[in-house]
Amino acid sequence: MFIFSRSMVVALVVSLVTFLHGQTVSASDIYQTIYQSADRSKLTQLLKDMTGFNPVTVGDQTFSITDRYLPNSKANFRSYFMAYFQSLGMQTSELAYNTQYNLESQGHNVEAVLPGQSQDSIVIIVHYDSMGPHGADNPAVDDDMTGMTIMMETARILNQYQGRLHYTVRFVAADYEEWGALEGAQNYLSYLQNLATQKNFKIIAAIDNEQSGWKEDANQVAFFSYCGGNPETQQYADLFAQTVKTYSQMTQIQDCMGANSDFYVFGGAGVPAVVFSENDPFNNPHYDTEGGDTLDRIDLDYFFSIAQIGVTYAAEIVGVTPDSAEETVAR
Repeated sequence: MFIFSRSMVVALVVSLVTFLHGQTVSASDIYQTIYQSADRSKLTQLLKDMTGFNPVTVGDQTFSITDRYLPNSKANFRSYFMAYFQSLGMQTSELAYNTQYNLESQGHNVEAVLPGQSQDSIVIIVHYDSMGPHGADNPAVDDDMTGMTIMMETARILNQYQGRLHYTVRFVAADYEEWGALEGAQNYLSYLQNLATQKNFKIIAAIDNEQSGWKEDANQVAFFSYCGGNPETQQYADLFAQTVKTYSQMTQIQDCMGANSDFYVFGGAGVPAVVFSENDPFNNPHYDTEGGDTLDRIDLDYFFSIAQIGVTYAAEIVGVTPDSAEETVAR
């Protein structure tokens, strides 16, 4: 059996990142730095803020986001989301569209944009709606505020590398994933395709951060891709596997996933599209209509381990140019 050394694995990551961006990058140091930049306390606070554990203040209003099922609760979440990204200096937009779900006439996606050296865009998309029993007994922590928290921490870290990101990053909170037909993602994709045509840029890839805090047993992270779509998707699967091996103590499993999360919409449009999550997410007894998706169900150590991988993986796909004085991380 052939055994990969750590140095060989790092070399493979460098090769994969080089393939994706068409240029040589010094991946090992900068992405190690990014991996270590994930902040457990910030992740935990975000998770508590968005699930009613902490009251939050936006402008002159203080409220608790106890669910994202009722229209007013969803509006509170969007206010918090936009304020967070605006605090990072990013342009945010609320993108309304017509719907007939849940007694609403409009659904609402929210987008924050982090410009890169190219207008060509990486989409990081996470749904914010919840369903089933709602309120304090089911704040839908794992599904999907764990994924949302990882996306927001990714934004905080990548924001520190403005001017050095290869691609523009579009952070999207999508509505009405839970109610069927992935409606929010469908409407966002249509919006983005039209914008890409108008402004002449490409949609490079889509990353979907799904529920990542319920630990079934093994210290594994799950990775799913849209199969049968763009053949380049396999390169993103390979990169995820090498990221896990290079930077973490976790193991990972890979498989295909159907129309169960927002990435599927992008894959069906020919965009390389992937989603990562906790191991065996469909066996989680507390998501969707089951109820009881509360903070005490989250294994914070496990969640943080996945968050570190997710932040690093996104950074590798976006691409970060090292500067001449890039710090060297002891290995």
